[in-house]
Order: sequence, then C-alpha cells, then structure tokens
Amino acid sequence: MSQYFADIKETEFFITEEEAHHVAAVARHKEGDEITVFNGKGLQFTGRIERIQKKFIRGSLIKKVPLRLPPVELELYFAPNSRTGLEDVLDKCTQLGVAAFCPIATARSEYDVMRKWEDKYSRWRQIMLSACKQCDTPRLPEIQEPVSFLTAVQDKIPSLITYEAEESHTVAWGLDSLVRPKRLRVYVGPAGGWTDEEIVIAAQYGVLPVTLGVNILRAETACIASAAKIL
Repeated sequence: MSQYFADIKETEFFITEEEAHHVAAVARHKEGDEITVFNGKGLQFTGRIERIQKKFIRGSLIKKVPLRLPPVELELYFAPNSRTGLEDVLDKCTQLGVAAFCPIATARSEYDVMRKWEDKYSRWRQIMLSACKQCDTPRLPEIQEPVSFLTAVQDKIPSLITYEAEESHTVAWGLDSLVRPKRLRVYVGPAGGWTDEEIVIAAQYGVLPVTLGVNILRAETACIASAAKIL
C-alpha cells in the first residue's frame, strides 16, 4: 500500500498541494480508497479517502501503524563533495534510518556547502520525504544548518569518526566502547580525507576513530556504509 505525507489530526488526515496531486492524478486514487499516511514525526495510519478536491484531500483514520525504530538515533555529520553526492547521501541514508543530517565544512572540503544553504533546504527535504515514502518510514530526518567540523566536534555526544588510517578498531568496537548509546553521531570526511590536526582534535573531544574495512571508500559510499553498519 502506498504511503503519503499528510497533516494528521485526531480522527482525520489532510493532504494538500503537490502531494494531493500525486495521490489523485498520478496514483489515481479515488474516494473510498484506503491508503497509508504519515506526518514525518513518527505517526503513521491506514486511512480512507473521503473527499478529493483540486490539490486537497480529506480522509478518515482507520488504524495506527506501530512505530518501528532503528536501534540507535544516528546523526550523520558528513563533508559533501558535490551537490549530487550530497543528495545521494540524503536519499540512501534516509532509507537506512538516519535520524539527522548535518553537512560540515572541513579543512579539505571542496564543495562550499555553506553557500546559500537556505535555498537548498526545500529540495533536500523533498529528497528525504521521497525516501521516507519509498522505505515506509514515518519519521522524516532532521537536516541541520551546515557547520564547520571544528565547531561540531565540540558537542558532548557519543561519536565515531571514520578514518582511512585506522586499521584495527571497527565500527562494532566503537559501539561497544561507547556502551551501545541510544544516540550516536558519526563523522565522515571529504574525498581528500581528514587532516592529522582534525583527528587529533576529534580525539581531544572523545571521538573514536574507526575503520570501515580494508578498502578506501568514496566519501558518499563511506556515509552509506557507516549508516548500514550502525543501523
């Protein structure tokens, strides 16, 4: 059954604008059809369409779908190398269950993620929303304002950092060392990797370096691999 983004009230749901157009014109649902709706905040219901108007749909809620959560609330702080690479990470890692994203600027970053990021937010949100619909999750990830790595790493949150020079400490080791926290942050660097200074600073704030395996991965692949290993 298809899943659609909706405003969910006590006994009703409302779908508007482009999402309503998709339900009625693209998916060709009609009044009386049963669909699944979600609000991006963890609520998901089966519901029945009661009325369809131009870019507006009203329906009744039938049954709440139990919330299925990943084992850890994962925040992915990553240095994107390009617009398409960033969008690919948002798509794939939303499907895997990442709870929050934050693009970061590092010493070797080549893509200026800070520039006009507000103008990109609506597109990023739409990418995550589409991924939520595809993988049937009711939670839309949070996407935070881009920051520098040196600012982010000072947050007192259990954290791992993927590091190509690390050879023995795996992600599983890192999780065990942090006593399997309920909330976890993982840092993934740019194509050029982390500088020695950044790794030293991360260690000063208790961030544990881990390896993703014997091969050197592309930055986007490292993001996806990190999320898959953790979640």
